Amino acid sequence: MSSQNPAPNLKNYKVVLMGDSGVGKTSIVNRYTLNEFKNNILASSGVGFSSKLLTFPDINESCKLEVIIII
Repeated sequence: MSSQNPAPNLKNYKVVLMGDSGVGKTSIVNRYTLNEFKNNILASSGVGFSSKLLTFPDINESCKLEVIIII
């Protein structure tokens, strides 16, 4: 069984953020991918994941950005 990308021309980019606990990795990713910011959040533990579809109408292109947060 093979998995096929539903949009074969869609480019995927993966970003890994690593760093000490409490420096704001999750806050930055949530602000960019979800357009939300919370002043008081609990520290994340382990690994987090988020993604966002980016569209560029001027050049008729799209890409998927996947972000992995590692503590």
